[in-house]
Amino acid sequence: MRLKMFDFIDDTLGVLEEKNSIYEEVNIRLHQVFNDILKERSELIVDVRSRIKSAESLREKIVRNRLYFLYHSGEELLQHLSDVIGITLECRFIEEEELILNYLREHLVSKEDSIYSTSSAFPNFYLDCATKQPQMQKNGFSIYRLDGYYLLNGEKVNFELQIKSLVHSFWGEIEHKLVYKNTSFYVYDEFMKNLLKSVNAQLATTDQQLSIIYKQMQDLSNKHSGLHEKEFEMQCSKAINDVFAQKMNESLGFTLNIKHTATILGHYIFMKDIRYQNEGFDRISMLIHTFKKLNTAQIDFEHKIIIHNTLESKDHFISILGNYLLSVMNDDYDWFVFFKMLFAIEPGNDMQDFCLFLKVIKNYLIDDYWLKTSFIRLAEEEQIALHGECIKMLALSLVEIGSIKILHQDIMLDIRFHFVKFIEELEQRVLSYKDFMLYYDGYCEHWIQSVKMIMQQHNC
Repeated sequence: MRLKMFDFIDDTLGVLEEKNSIYEEVNIRLHQVFNDILKERSELIVDVRSRIKSAESLREKIVRNRLYFLYHSGEELLQHLSDVIGITLECRFIEEEELILNYLREHLVSKEDSIYSTSSAFPNFYLDCATKQPQMQKNGFSIYRLDGYYLLNGEKVNFELQIKSLVHSFWGEIEHKLVYKNTSFYVYDEFMKNLLKSVNAQLATTDQQLSIIYKQMQDLSNKHSGLHEKEFEMQCSKAINDVFAQKMNESLGFTLNIKHTATILGHYIFMKDIRYQNEGFDRISMLIHTFKKLNTAQIDFEHKIIIHNTLESKDHFISILGNYLLSVMNDDYDWFVFFKMLFAIEPGNDMQDFCLFLKVIKNYLIDDYWLKTSFIRLAEEEQIALHGECIKMLALSLVEIGSIKILHQDIMLDIRFHFVKFIEELEQRVLSYKDFMLYYDGYCEHWIQSVKMIMQQHNC
């Protein structure tokens, strides 16, 4: 004979499904409410996330919390369930969690003889702003958690609001994965508690460091300071190294020294987003978002990278260097690890990310305006042809070296400097495009030898 508990669960899940359209509508309206209330402080909000309680989660909660003893029907349970809908206001830094709470308290009106506050613009919205915050959780950590409800056509739908910084959101997912949803760790309860406390403390330190860097970067008079740029790169590189070292260990059972690769990727992110796209302020938040997603992702460091699209580009640099890298990507493990990491970090499809990477490297090595103003004493058609040939030489020299070390910042700076000198010398010697092509092989060999000397000077 079936246990009554399972009949109760079936009844509750049936009501959940029946009312799903109501919950969906309330969820949409809650987004509208919070976006409107917080529009004057939108710079604090990274994301407004929500979820409706799933059948799987509700089933587990009924059993875990013995709710089948507390309520007589599924209807009654859902009327009292505080988190039918879960809303998370995600901010950048820990210190901003309290700022958002205080802002809500200031802009919502308290109801008489009630802990709930509401808004004249949204009379069906109610939020408990009176309860002391932050609340202490069973795990010993605090959280900004507020209960509320929304009235829709006479139906009262409860929601739970959480205010979380990016690192606290990151931390919450780690803990949820390792402890709350993983009974195999209960045997090591005390050990896990101490370990998680250590992780939480490290994340808090990271939050403080990022907050300091962010504030420094907001100082417009100093935002181009090399010190600030270096701090950002170092923070990126450290975060990249730590995440991917863990992922490599999970995939291979051991970890190689990827510090140099992480440093290259940290510098690449800086070049792409700070120097060329001017999105430095938002990129810190985006990076933590990325690392949060990477934490739960499985990254395979053993099997080949498969890129389904072909490389199609009229750009000589992208075509030459790109096709070379595609040819060695699964043979040279240094390049393999680099692109595994790059493709995991970047949001687009792999070929888009690959082409963007090549474009950024080209833009870093070549000042397009400077190159186009060289050979100006020649006819325009000859100028364009010469520019193309010089770009080919640069790409061929990188292919000749082949090593991932060509991406080291100091080496790229040297290549860029010497490439300028090389073009200036050509300007003095070349009389025409035909004259240039007559001695092309010699010029090309001279440039390649120059790059090899640069590598030798850097002990590469």
